[in-house]
Amino acid sequence: MSLDDRQKIFIGYLLHLAKEGQEDRGALADLRSGLGKEPGQMARVHRHVVPYLPEQRYNDRWYYVTATLFGSFPKHRKGRSLGAAFQPLRAKSDSMEARFVSLLNAHPEDLDDHLRHGVSLLKANEQPLDWFRLLDDLLQWDHPEGHVQLKWARDFYKSNNSIEGDTSQSSTTSEKKEIENHE
Repeated sequence: MSLDDRQKIFIGYLLHLAKEGQEDRGALADLRSGLGKEPGQMARVHRHVVPYLPEQRYNDRWYYVTATLFGSFPKHRKGRSLGAAFQPLRAKSDSMEARFVSLLNAHPEDLDDHLRHGVSLLKANEQPLDWFRLLDDLLQWDHPEGHVQLKWARDFYKSNNSIEGDTSQSSTTSEKKEIENHE
C-alpha cells in the first residue's frame, strides 16, 4: 500500500467515527449527505475531509468519494479489495459480473457513481472492504497501465480461476487416461 501517514490518519479517523458501540451517527450522516455530489456541494462533509487533504490540490475528489461511501457503509475488513468484496456477489446474480465489469471500465469522472452503486450492493449483501485500500486504489485509478483495475479483476475472478484450473486439470488427466486406454 502506498498511502502516506496523513492518508492513513484520514482513514483511521473515518474508522473511529464508526467504532462499534461508539458510532458518531451525526458525523456518519454528514458523510452520507455528500453522496452523489461534487466536493464543492458537500458543506457538511468538509469538516471531516479538509483537515486531511494534501497541501497540493490534486486528488481531493477521491478523499470526498471515500468519505461519503464510508458514511453509507462504515464496515471495514482489512486486506479486502473492492474486487474481493464483490466476488461473493457473483453467485447471487448473473448481473453482478456485468455491474463489476462496468465499474472496472468506468472513466474517472463517472467512477464515483459506479462506486456508489457498488458499495450499496456490498452493504445490502454485508460484504465489507478495506477502506485504506480503496483510497489507495482510487488515488491510482487513472494509472495508464490500469494496475488497480487488474488487481480488482484478479480478486473478483480468483476463485473461479482456481476452480476452472482444477476442472481443466482433471479433464486433462481424464483425457490422458482415455488416450492410454485406446493405445
